[in-house]
Amino acid sequence: MKQAILVQCHKNPKQINLLLDALNDPSLDIYIHIDKKSNIGSEIKTGERIHILPDEYRVDVGWAEFSQVEATLNLMRYAAVRGEYGHYLLCSGQDYPLVKASELSDFLNESADFNFVQIWASKNGGGNANNYDKRTDIYYPYSVLGNTLPKRIAKRALVELTGGYNRTWSIFRRKQLENVDFYFGSQWVCISGEMEKWVEEYIKNHPEFIEFYKHTNCPDESFFQTLLMNSPYKNKRQDYLHYIDWSFGGNSPKNLEASDIDRMMKSGKLMARKFEDEGVIEILEKRVNDR
Repeated sequence: MKQAILVQCHKNPKQINLLLDALNDPSLDIYIHIDKKSNIGSEIKTGERIHILPDEYRVDVGWAEFSQVEATLNLMRYAAVRGEYGHYLLCSGQDYPLVKASELSDFLNESADFNFVQIWASKNGGGNANNYDKRTDIYYPYSVLGNTLPKRIAKRALVELTGGYNRTWSIFRRKQLENVDFYFGSQWVCISGEMEKWVEEYIKNHPEFIEFYKHTNCPDESFFQTLLMNSPYKNKRQDYLHYIDWSFGGNSPKNLEASDIDRMMKSGKLMARKFEDEGVIEILEKRVNDR
């Protein structure tokens, strides 16, 4: 069965084209969402299996905002009406595969029933209530969501006012969604075709779910986790497919270097991110092809 690769990007068209070359396989269709702020569309290569979303599907994507989720949903919807897919694998334009395209396709075909979604420890994720739960505990107005300095200061003030990152005073706790437990993890998910159909049906019948997440902090790191773990497919989950190095801390992962390639290749993961240096990608490409 064919697989859909979903790419969210906004810069570095040469690097994106290296990714497209690496994923060139008859069993993989690629769908690309270019941030509405970006004008790199003319520099991205085209092909029979490469589909760039038209302007009406493009979103002005903001860090930690619902627009991240909206872009992913648009990719899934655009792909779903153009083919029947075994999985929908979400990547960024700064990713690169750690296996050949045919091996990626074979793996997904052999794992037809599974969803590859990371779940972090939290109140419902096998841990204690913590700063992840804070993301859904309180109402975040649009004025505090985003990555500008004033918004970050305003959000920090709101969090402290309502009890801090690891608790929420009951007077400030927002009305929760009925019969929904919240989960958190990396936005880089891979869901099955059956799960994608279930997601579309669920959010069509529960518009309040979308509205809730529009006022959630970092909704892209909870939206699909929560849907999966409240779905009939919750027992068909394995860990996500990406190698990402968060050892430096902060809000962004490490930019991977040539010295990281051995660890990537031994990780058992199928994709890696994030890359800023095309030279590193070229070295990795040779390692993958020489396996």
